[in-house]
Amino acid sequence: MSKPSPVVAVFGGSRPLPDSAEYAEAYLMGRLLAHKGFTVMNGGYAGTMEASARGARESGGRTIGVISAEFNWLTPNIYLDETVERDDLFARIREMHARADGFIVLKGSMGTLAELALVWNLSKLDERHRKPIILVGVGWKNVVQSFRENLAVTDEELALLRVEAQPEDAVEYLARTLRKERYPSPRAPSP
Repeated sequence: MSKPSPVVAVFGGSRPLPDSAEYAEAYLMGRLLAHKGFTVMNGGYAGTMEASARGARESGGRTIGVISAEFNWLTPNIYLDETVERDDLFARIREMHARADGFIVLKGSMGTLAELALVWNLSKLDERHRKPIILVGVGWKNVVQSFRENLAVTDEELALLRVEAQPEDAVEYLARTLRKERYPSPRAPSP
């Protein structure tokens, strides 16, 4: 029996339309993740969630959408292989944190910031189960710098975040990191 593929949660905005640069970036992210054998998980609705799921699905990958009962007027996107419903936003993010092996954070709004803040805080609190958090896009450097200058965030906490300008670099980093964690180098034989 084969091992399940690692799951990557992709956080991003719900507003980008299919003809936008943000949608195209999320679509590419889904394709790249699928090509590396990752399952793509996201919030299950429109915008970058739809785009990353679509990119993964159209590249032969598996997709999971974690939706919230609080958004009962929204319809999950059509590119999901599995849909998981949770009662509220906190339960939704906890579910994604529990299932994910790593996180990709794209440009978004308040919901994206809430997702980032929660998984970042959980990573800080549980050293034994730290998961990579990659912020994708040049704008994140300014955000991280603002955290450093305007919040009481330590260097240790900032080190839990990695900023990559391009989706390709983020996926390569994630693939190397998760491969090392899932399949550590064998120990040298004892003399």
